[in-house]
Amino acid sequence: MKLLKDPKVAILLVFVLASVLLLTFKGLSFGVDLSGGSTIVLNTEKPLSDAEMVSVTEILTSRLNTNGLSDVRIYPRGSDEIVIEIPKSADLERIERILTQQGVFIATIDNKTAYVGQDISYVEEPRMTASGYGVGFRLSSDGANNFAEVAYGKGGYPVELYMDGNLVSAPILSPDLADGRPHQSQVITVAGASPTREDIEKAWVIYTALKSGSLPVKVEIAYISSVSPTLGAEFIKGALIAGLFAFLAVATVISFRYKNPKIVLPILITGFSEVLLILGFASLIDWKLDLASIAGIVAAVGTGVDHQIVITDETIAGESKKVTKNIKRAFFIIFGAAATTIAAMLPLFVMGIGMLKGFAITTIAGVLMGILISRPAFARIMQYVLKH
Repeated sequence: MKLLKDPKVAILLVFVLASVLLLTFKGLSFGVDLSGGSTIVLNTEKPLSDAEMVSVTEILTSRLNTNGLSDVRIYPRGSDEIVIEIPKSADLERIERILTQQGVFIATIDNKTAYVGQDISYVEEPRMTASGYGVGFRLSSDGANNFAEVAYGKGGYPVELYMDGNLVSAPILSPDLADGRPHQSQVITVAGASPTREDIEKAWVIYTALKSGSLPVKVEIAYISSVSPTLGAEFIKGALIAGLFAFLAVATVISFRYKNPKIVLPILITGFSEVLLILGFASLIDWKLDLASIAGIVAAVGTGVDHQIVITDETIAGESKKVTKNIKRAFFIIFGAAATTIAAMLPLFVMGIGMLKGFAITTIAGVLMGILISRPAFARIMQYVLKH
């Protein structure tokens, strides 16, 4: 078929095929509002600068990753809120303790600071040691030298270990460690030979805080909202039904306007192809689709239909010798409208304001792929349809 040999139509078909393959073999990822999970909102004790907010989010990400939660989304909301999306079921009580612990660690001997969290260069996972169940770690050279100076001659004194101002352990200093020489290997003992579940969780919280470092500010949980997987599946089902009704509504309006299947079908097929392109793009970059992202897809496709109507009207209205000129005029209008839409979405995308970022990224992606891929192909299709 001559139309399929047109470069612009062929490019659209190639991208649609690529999107279908991505969706088939890689699939889509969904946010907690569609797949189920929990959203935790943290408040910082004071407004943070951009650099401080980056530091806090990195530390919290490290803490959650350390505890086996790698598929977690963390992003700031303003200067004093942090949103954490945790997919599916998780031990929320344990996660709360991990997130809200500032992690300021201090070891004192006879009311003198022997070392602090920043002096710890390596941390081992909780395990049974010679002195009991606890967390082994290694001090830096400076930390070990300071410990040697403070501990010298203090054998039999308690080494008081504080986490966020709370005494977590107070082992008795062995005379072997009070000889004035640097001892880099240390252990925070939290229980004896038979640790309870509470002891084990306590040790893991300490391990997590030491490994990730202390937060620059204190944080507290503002609220937690959870969505069950069943409810998430219902949301997906509802979104699909809403999308189907939106497609039928557009089809009805377009059919009433043009009353010609040869014009209506290319508009609907092109609109459907744009949905595939956006979903394929989301699959490619592993973007987690949420309700806001789906709203962005609907907005992008709605904008696409408007553009297709402009192209169609200009093509129909033009005489055979002026069709190309009219289509150029249509694209001038389309590029202007697309630029306005993208300009409106960019602040939401750059600032990353929570779920609105999902709305922005799908809208921008849909508009860009439309004006670069689907709109030029649609113009060629309409020229071919009206000519034949």
